[in-house]
Amino acid sequence: MVKFRLQKSDEALTESILRKAGEHQQKHPLFARLGFEKIYKFLSNEEKIFIKKIMGIDPQNYGFRGLRYDLVPVPQKLVVIRNQQYRQKGGLKTLPPQLVPKKVYSAFRKLNEAMEKDISKKLLIESAYRSPAYQLITFLHYLKFHKWDLRRTVKRVALPGYSEHGFPPKQALDFITIDGIPADEKPLEFAKTKEYKWLLRNAKKFNFHLSYPRNNKWGITFEPWHWAFGERKSY
Repeated sequence: MVKFRLQKSDEALTESILRKAGEHQQKHPLFARLGFEKIYKFLSNEEKIFIKKIMGIDPQNYGFRGLRYDLVPVPQKLVVIRNQQYRQKGGLKTLPPQLVPKKVYSAFRKLNEAMEKDISKKLLIESAYRSPAYQLITFLHYLKFHKWDLRRTVKRVALPGYSEHGFPPKQALDFITIDGIPADEKPLEFAKTKEYKWLLRNAKKFNFHLSYPRNNKWGITFEPWHWAFGERKSY
């Protein structure tokens, strides 16, 4: 078993890549669909080499037992959802634009309409389609968040090629309530919401399923906010 060894210098590279990605995202709100060829344009050679090392990590060496998906091309026809707002500390925060396959977006709208009718609650989409390149940036964000702990990070966010966010046939949506739940600091708070309890009872009617329930066989942390469209997995 060969494991990736994160060096101290790699932490600085991660910080630099995230800073550059953040600056680029401010200029290009639909950053989630960019390919590696465009992201590489604003990275140094050393940063490109580091990204390729991360891409070479085998997550099974860190307890991940999930499925591997093909790295499919970025879809051309995606619905862009803009101006989603949730409450935060007495004010409103706007989510970045989200990209959703048309069929999945139609099902989400029907789900949301039914939820509002039943319990007077609605969901927002915090994260939907992510290109493999954007998935890698997301992985690096959580690698920093988890203080460079690879095992913990792999259990929280998939590497490119292992994520339902980058595989439209089983497109994943990460939900957030209009009250801003979940937050990174307390992600499992979503499991206490009325919205989550409604999803458990009703999501399957709209062809959504909970990808990573408690004690799942995939070696992935319980993610009550993460629901995928399409055929349900066996656990």
